[in-house]
Amino acid sequence: MPVLSSLLYTILVGGAFIYLFIFTYDFFYGEKRDKQLKKIHKHFRKETVNKIDLLEHQPKKFTMYQVKTNTETKKVKVKPGYKIVNMVKKKK
Repeated sequence: MPVLSSLLYTILVGGAFIYLFIFTYDFFYGEKRDKQLKKIHKHFRKETVNKIDLLEHQPKKFTMYQVKTNTETKKVKVKPGYKIVNMVKKKK
């Protein structure tokens, strides 16, 4: 009986530790394309997104997308942790 409870405890604690490690890695080095696209759709929820094009990808730094909506075209940079930064045009 003590062996069974010890084994069960090890599986539960190990599973929690693995889940926490995966979540932390995903937060700091978020690179999953489908999660990035979901975050972009959530960011533009008030507008209708027609098309999302990948412009540039630098691993563990940023990914730049061009988002076409009904009204305009915007460039968006997604950083690790799925932080969205709107790119603005330079003034001349």
